Amino acid sequence: GVVKQLDTVAGKVTISHGAIPSLSWPAMTMTFAVKDKGLLNKLAVGKTVAFQIAKEGTDYVVTSVK
Repeated sequence: GVVKQLDTVAGKVTISHGAIPSLSWPAMTMTFAVKDKGLLNKLAVGKTVAFQIAKEGTDYVVTSVK
């Protein structure tokens, strides 16, 4: 995905990503919370990243980025 926005105070990142077939999600832009705010240090607006998400309650959170 491509990082579109960072919110370091709230611990959130907005990512424009391709389809995620395992979740039946089409390509879209979504805002995710991050599991560890330290992950935000690896991100910059416009950067292309590979990321993993996990379901926590009713939401999905970013658990890792590369």
